[in-house]
Amino acid sequence: MKKLLITGFSIFILITCNLSGQKANHRFNQYGEYKIVQFTDTHIQNSVSGSVFELIREIVEAEKPDLVVITGDICLQDTVDDLLLEMAALFAKERIHWVTVFGNHDGEKGPSRKALAEIYRSLPFNLNARTSGIKGETNFILPVSGKENRLQALLFFFDSNAYNPLKDRVKGAYGWIEFPQIDWYRNKSASFTRKNKGTPVPSLAFFHIPLPEYALLWNKDSASCIGSKLEEVSCPPVNSGMYASMLECGDIIGMFAGHDHVNDYIGILNGIALAYGRFSGSKSTYGHLTPGARVIVLKEGKREFDTWIREKGGNILYKCRYPDLF
Repeated sequence: MKKLLITGFSIFILITCNLSGQKANHRFNQYGEYKIVQFTDTHIQNSVSGSVFELIREIVEAEKPDLVVITGDICLQDTVDDLLLEMAALFAKERIHWVTVFGNHDGEKGPSRKALAEIYRSLPFNLNARTSGIKGETNFILPVSGKENRLQALLFFFDSNAYNPLKDRVKGAYGWIEFPQIDWYRNKSASFTRKNKGTPVPSLAFFHIPLPEYALLWNKDSASCIGSKLEEVSCPPVNSGMYASMLECGDIIGMFAGHDHVNDYIGILNGIALAYGRFSGSKSTYGHLTPGARVIVLKEGKREFDTWIREKGGNILYKCRYPDLF
């Protein structure tokens, strides 16, 4: 694997990052809010990187989030070093922490998924971690604290894997969150609930490939969904039980996926919000929606969040509050 090219600016950023304590505990602000910006399917390549980085810079400067989450299909070319350093520098300049989960295209060209995961973890202000013993390179948890340093929310990140591992027996293109990952989630969720005196901690989940329940939600009650559905839900052909486990554990109030470039709707199924981000790549990739991002604002001490889509150019769409406006 080619070593990262370290420019003078990158060295400065790395030094600044090390001095800043980038792994510091994440907290709700003085107003009891914690803001996340979700970019997805950036599909960064040299030919389009300028427009993608311009979009990221514009939205980050406008929203000033506490955390950026990129939900997969991030960088699609053989050599990623310079592009990833440039992207990391955008976040480091604003002193904003960021995480990634992998999509089906990550690792198809150039470095493997394992090598890519190591690169991301080495970048300034990146908070990625790896959970050993289960499939996937981007399975981890980020706690968010509030007053008196008390745990108030959890962010779960999942590697939804890439392609169907049972294609000789099951028709369908895409992979799914597998049972060892689900078992890990159930154990962690139960542990946090016990420590919270039996009350589930309000939590969000982020992954790339939408669960089958995304299609179920739309088919069952599209009228109550907020946003666009302009293509079929490209979910796995196998339902591995991730949604059922989240429902049983009772902590997840919202899940956020990417993958489908022209779907950006949000709705509620059995009390859990199922949402897409907004495609964040260049207009050269398929689809007719204006590139943008989803913004999520968690509320301290509440099972509640505000969310909206911010498009490139500043237009804000589909502002709503979970669960009140559904």
